[in-house]
Amino acid sequence: MKLFRRRRFRPKPLTMRRRALLVLAVALPVLAVATFGSRGILRRIQLESQAAETRSQLNTERTKSDSLRREISRYTNDTTTIERLARERYGMVRSGEIIYRVPE
Repeated sequence: MKLFRRRRFRPKPLTMRRRALLVLAVALPVLAVATFGSRGILRRIQLESQAAETRSQLNTERTKSDSLRREISRYTNDTTTIERLARERYGMVRSGEIIYRVPE
C-alpha cells in the first residue's frame, strides 16, 4: 500500500506587479473617499470659500450698520441736522423769518 503524502500549501511569493496592483487596489478607494467624500478635500475647499465669502458679507453689513447707527444718532441728537431736515423736507421756518421764493 502506497502512502500519500499530503502536499503543504505554499503561496506564491508576490511579484512586483502583483504588489503594485495590490497597493493600487487599496490606495485608489482610500484616495477617492479622501478627495470626493462628504468630508473630503474638495468639500473642505468649497466650505472654506463659502466661509470667506460669508465673512466678507458680514464685514460689509457691519459697515452699513455702523453707518446707519451714526445717521440715527445724528438725526436724534444733532439740532443742526434736525433743523435742516425740518426746513428741507417739511418747509418749516422759524418765527420771524421771511421766505423768498426764487424761480428756477
